[in-house]
Amino acid sequence: METATRETFGNIPPSSQAVFYVIAVLSMVIFGYGLWRRYRLWRLGQPINLLQSLRGGLGAMWTRFRPGARRVLVEGLGQQRVRGRGLAGSAHIVMFAGFMMLLLGTTLLEIDHLAAMISPELSFHRGAYYVIYEFTLDVFGLFFIAGCTYFLWRRIKRPASVGHRTTDWYVLLSFIALGITGYLVEGLRILWQQPEGIAAWCSPVGLGVAKLFSNLTVADARTAHFAVWWIHALLVFGFIASIPFTRLLHFITGPMNLFLAAPSLGQLRPVTMEEVEATERIGVSDIRHFTQQQLLSLDACMECGRCEEACPAYLMGKPLSPKAVVQDLRGLLEKTAAAGGKAPAMHEETIKAETLWSCTTCNACVEVCPVRIDQVALIVDMRRHLVSEGGLSGTAATALRRMQSAANPWGLPVNERAAWTASLNQNPHSQAPPA
Repeated sequence: METATRETFGNIPPSSQAVFYVIAVLSMVIFGYGLWRRYRLWRLGQPINLLQSLRGGLGAMWTRFRPGARRVLVEGLGQQRVRGRGLAGSAHIVMFAGFMMLLLGTTLLEIDHLAAMISPELSFHRGAYYVIYEFTLDVFGLFFIAGCTYFLWRRIKRPASVGHRTTDWYVLLSFIALGITGYLVEGLRILWQQPEGIAAWCSPVGLGVAKLFSNLTVADARTAHFAVWWIHALLVFGFIASIPFTRLLHFITGPMNLFLAAPSLGQLRPVTMEEVEATERIGVSDIRHFTQQQLLSLDACMECGRCEEACPAYLMGKPLSPKAVVQDLRGLLEKTAAAGGKAPAMHEETIKAETLWSCTTCNACVEVCPVRIDQVALIVDMRRHLVSEGGLSGTAATALRRMQSAANPWGLPVNERAAWTASLNQNPHSQAPPA
């Protein structure tokens, strides 16, 4: 019985293979250039001294890197923070699983091809491995298309909490086209190769596609296979090149932010006098005052809208959208770089004071963000600048004045400031007197 396998570049002449690799390199160059452009924007922020984490022995480095690595594995690859979010969360997990499996399969196929170029004996893309490989990719390809189709439908419905960009249509349509052309390539390959037994049945979807075109001759199947193969390849290269220029950038920035983020819910970073004397400022009044990790986190935002859905201030009609704050700051970062470093005004012109003071700092937005963007830290840093400039007003200013004069935010006399606790035994839901 013949061993189940197939050629990596079956039906593709050497000249086309050479062009294939030339275009592959070109797409990687475009990808690298786009990523370098974003990296230059992140570098505008305050250094995070990442290189200091590399000091010491391997044990010390692992201790420092372990929390971040765990977040990438559990919350990134494991999609922990995406689960339990309804149909959209399930669709994202299905699409992600399909994409990652197809990416792994493509990588293994290229490794096998390069190994076979060294020695045919190093090739492993045959036998039981080949059967499992083909069946797994056939199934997960359906998952990928199903997830993409759902998000295309969602894009048409345009829920208010989800951000919308023109390039989103390109991303979703090209993804669906990638999945469909992949199955067409497989089906047409089965037609001209004519495998038998398990070598054919291990690709059930591809075999079904082959039956749809069973009226084609072997010569016609080879011609069609060659044409569709190139369409599929160009879609892949277009996807790679477009990553830094579309929402796909979160493939990179999402895991990076998960790794670098320092979860500190409820902790306010102190500002020392030494720091104030060195920087001559308190808080953030310029986009470049944020850290490089905070600027990176702006590019990790997918505008999924979960922060809006969880924000009590937004739900109460306050002029605050955590998602809009992140996107407005991202736009300001790009304008700052385009202006040669001369930044447009952050306060009022980009972010209104009323927006900043609407935040209750409950951290609900941070808690639900799939990639741990810390919107509260961004807002608090900007509010610190307002306070340093005497910009505190409204109920926040009143509460602070009362704290200064009466040691409680309600302005009660010292001997009465704890009187409200007397009612707790009768009404366990009582919390505090009205301001």
